[in-house]
Amino acid sequence: MMTSRDARGVVPAMAVPLTCFATVLFALSSWGSFTSTRFPYLGPILVAGLLVVGTGISARLLRVHASVVVLLQVLLGTIATSLLVVQHPFPVTGGGRALVAAEMAEAYVAFNPFDLPMSGAGVAPYLIPGGVAAVLLADILAVSLRRPPMMGLVVLGVFTVPFSIIGAGGWGGVSWVVFALTATSFLVMLRLDRAQQLGRWGRRLDDDLPVVPAAGPAVIGVSAVVIALLTPAWLPSPNVSLPGLGPGDGDGPLRVINPTVGLYDDLRRQSDQVMVSVTPVYGDTETPPSYLRVGALTKFTGTEWTSGNRDVPSDHSGVATFEPPMSDPTLLGEPTTYQLRASAKFQSTWLPIFTHPLDVTARGPWRYDDDTLDFMSTEGRDQTVAGQSWRMTAAPVEPSQERLLAAGDPGVGAPPGMTDLPLLPDEIEEIALERTAGQDRPFAKAVALQNWFRHSGEFTYSLERDVGSDSAALLDFLTDNKIGYCQQYATAMAVLARELGIPARVAFGFLGGDQDEDGVWQFRGRDLHAWPELWFEDIGWIRFEPTPSAADTSEPGYTTGALSNASNEPDAPVPSAGTSVAPVPNRPQREEPDTPEVADTGTEESNAGAVWTGLGIVTLVGLIALAAPAVIRRRRRTTRLAGDAEAGWTELGDTAIDLGLPWSGTRSPREEATSLAPHLQGREPMLALQRIVTAVERNRYAEHRDAAAVGDDVRLVSATLREHADRRARRRARLWPASVFRRRPVPATDGPVARSERELISS
Repeated sequence: MMTSRDARGVVPAMAVPLTCFATVLFALSSWGSFTSTRFPYLGPILVAGLLVVGTGISARLLRVHASVVVLLQVLLGTIATSLLVVQHPFPVTGGGRALVAAEMAEAYVAFNPFDLPMSGAGVAPYLIPGGVAAVLLADILAVSLRRPPMMGLVVLGVFTVPFSIIGAGGWGGVSWVVFALTATSFLVMLRLDRAQQLGRWGRRLDDDLPVVPAAGPAVIGVSAVVIALLTPAWLPSPNVSLPGLGPGDGDGPLRVINPTVGLYDDLRRQSDQVMVSVTPVYGDTETPPSYLRVGALTKFTGTEWTSGNRDVPSDHSGVATFEPPMSDPTLLGEPTTYQLRASAKFQSTWLPIFTHPLDVTARGPWRYDDDTLDFMSTEGRDQTVAGQSWRMTAAPVEPSQERLLAAGDPGVGAPPGMTDLPLLPDEIEEIALERTAGQDRPFAKAVALQNWFRHSGEFTYSLERDVGSDSAALLDFLTDNKIGYCQQYATAMAVLARELGIPARVAFGFLGGDQDEDGVWQFRGRDLHAWPELWFEDIGWIRFEPTPSAADTSEPGYTTGALSNASNEPDAPVPSAGTSVAPVPNRPQREEPDTPEVADTGTEESNAGAVWTGLGIVTLVGLIALAAPAVIRRRRRTTRLAGDAEAGWTELGDTAIDLGLPWSGTRSPREEATSLAPHLQGREPMLALQRIVTAVERNRYAEHRDAAAVGDDVRLVSATLREHADRRARRRARLWPASVFRRRPVPATDGPVARSERELISS
């Protein structure tokens, strides 16, 4: 049974590490700016961090050397982190290293500071190891090295990450709640550490005096926190946001940072607020402008569509002139120049433009991507399009149906990577082939897909159900529920097109606008829309509309009746059958003998074996930790019984502590013996205890030390104490000895030092 004195030794050993861990967790919540869901990375960090901190606490209670403690923490923390991220316990072995490299590479490709927040799974390979490393480093500084103030550097580093990548404005800043919790936890940790350090000096000499609280450090700490919180309010800042305030009701701001995350919520709000105003300046001012594109998503990760990595050179400014992607000028309609202005409620890091711009003039931190012609802010969320004006000239692409049907092999002249897909269920490719059966031209296949979604009667438009866009949700959407909104339809058609080898991407922006009395076209929040765009040789990106007509969408005129005309186009270059159904480039070749399924099965089996191996190692380490106290206690007993009287006295005291008998360690030998006497029965044990006390007193207080051994007497007294203890106490003393976790008090007197003190006092 653990006594209150034992608890006073264990609790301080746990207080500082746990408070340090809580401080780092509070700081790590500032990384929520990177993820679309609320703190998905904190769960794995909590699991691995508890293992790291718990290992440190247990090892220090067992008085393991500090260097060994750190090695154990690094080993177990690495295994746990690797299991959580790649389901493999050994990131340094061949298989584990390959998995880690693949995960990190995929996360690096998907990461884009202009496209945040992103899914938790996409950024986990960076956030989870980084968070566990922060926990480990903080524990080493605050506990192993006993330098708690230096742990503040770890917290500063954690806070620096979102500031350096995202910026201080918008969602990139650290909320005052997170800062206050972190600062408070840090101050509590410093206070606990200070109390623990003072406690090592022993009992206060003025315990009987009234205690006066030391308010100075607390006042300084609290004042520093208050100043840090209030000072920014007095400094000029272009953008201030409080925690918890995001898109609200229909009159709230519209934020376009990662459209795959926020588009569903913005669509459901159906805001009537004007987001972008478009004024035709000259050219074709009679035709209503439509499909104002904000950006294009070019990478499907298997979980969501993202903008992928973008090459945005510094010389690609917001003032640019573009050549049409096609060599035939007759495919372009009449150019029109527009003056555009974004309202203060449209907080987007993407600059809206029409699909085929000829020139754009946008002053400010805007850069464009050569492949997509997307304009993005170089300052991320610190600078959005809200309240800005820009001018552009665009010309609609008006290809004839015959010209589209005559397009050659898919992918000719397209930007790289527009047919890339992750490994998806085989059923998705089978659906693409089934729904385009009998069509051998890329455009005819695209129209067949569009018609299936729009005119088959199988699909229903609804904003009431957000089915997601990952591979499982996509397959369910195509086969079972078939209910969704524009994002699902755009995603489905783009993925199916890529399965057929046709370059495809998902565009998002505004469907159409209303014209006011001044002739200005106004695009509102309710006009948000997503649609697929497919690439055709010497024509460029062509819009399709798979969303059912119930959503007030209309299919492009060049797709109407295209399938009936496909057989009447003899001059159209027809790709070979092998080309039309060939696997998409840069994807695993499922037809090869060494199919990914077989390789993946082996990989899964090896991963499963590695997981069980890792769990076995963790279990083995846990069993060793459980058995360690008994082993340590046995070794101490053997060493002490072979030593002098003081060693034997220490062993007798630990035996009493293990059995739950009264033993303080601070009283004189005779007082300690008096408290043990009632637990001894028989003449021999009492005489043995008396001989032990006499030997200890001679060793401590005689002019010449007595080196007499008392091992046999200690064995006899200890055996008698165990014999008369109850069974539970004996079992606890054998398996989980409390003396191992108890800090032994330093004797008040010890040999020559004691005599020196008495001489000083008597003089």
